[in-house]
Amino acid sequence: MLDRWMRIAILFVAATGVAFAQKPDPAQRVRAAYRAESTVQLSGVMRTTSTLQAGEVSSEVLVYRKAGMTRYEYRSPELRGLVLIDRGNALIRLDPAARTATVETVHRSPVGVDLVLRNYQAVLAGHEQILGRQTDVVTLQPRHGSGPSRKLWIDRATGMVLRTEQYNSGGKMVSRSLYLSVDWKANPSDSLFTIPEGWKQVNAPVQTERHWEKEELSKRLGFSVREPGYLPQGFVLDGFHLVLRPGAQPSAHIRYVDGLNSISVFEHRCPPGRGRGFQWGRRMGRRGNCEFFASSEGNLLVKEVGGIRFIVVGDLPEDELQKVIDSIQ
Repeated sequence: MLDRWMRIAILFVAATGVAFAQKPDPAQRVRAAYRAESTVQLSGVMRTTSTLQAGEVSSEVLVYRKAGMTRYEYRSPELRGLVLIDRGNALIRLDPAARTATVETVHRSPVGVDLVLRNYQAVLAGHEQILGRQTDVVTLQPRHGSGPSRKLWIDRATGMVLRTEQYNSGGKMVSRSLYLSVDWKANPSDSLFTIPEGWKQVNAPVQTERHWEKEELSKRLGFSVREPGYLPQGFVLDGFHLVLRPGAQPSAHIRYVDGLNSISVFEHRCPPGRGRGFQWGRRMGRRGNCEFFASSEGNLLVKEVGGIRFIVVGDLPEDELQKVIDSIQ
């Protein structure tokens, strides 16, 4: 009898060990999701919703994915006819009515999943079925202080994210997406990811793709580009860029990233008048020598020193952004 119960106990322990071994590692699931972005091929219909100051904007989008490229065809009444093609190094916007393709060369941040997992803790939040497929639900929460968070529904078989919820540093959902249908056997044509023959091609009015050296950018702008002396924990330099907008002063753009979040510092010459011409959310008043603006997308601080305007933007608490802008000397 004793031998029988010992055998049962051994089998129970072995089965329990297998169950624990099969429990998904949330960090590995996040790595699988990043790999799937460039490897999984499919077509499907997705519903996207963004929360703006005027309210929520939703759209059904026909999605094609192949070899790291994605095509989005918008079906909602507000955006019907809009087609975006993301080729990794370029974003193409197609206007069927004008047969025009607007091309923006895109700077892709070298941020990888390692930086994400260094600054955000992946936690397994459960399992759910979407479209009849098993998904692991993983949350990404900031390890250092306040910041945005993500909730991902990751297909166990392919690593594709079938549902996403994005929250700002205040915990408010700012966007979500969900696949309504997926054809896993689809083989999208290469022509879906190119500009149609005979269409007019134009460059986007704002191009920020090029990485500049700090000294080279300072020379181009005619003043010394200044970096902040303080950054919140986890942020690293992404690069220096030149921003050219029609009718506006050329600006330096210094970008810092932590994997999911970013801090942007803009610098340009300006006439006197603090905060003049901004349309960023609500003006919340003065903070010391700065103007403060807030929106659901993040906070913004503006100050002027010696004819140079400094703008710091990020989805971070006001006191953190204040430390950043105060450290620019």
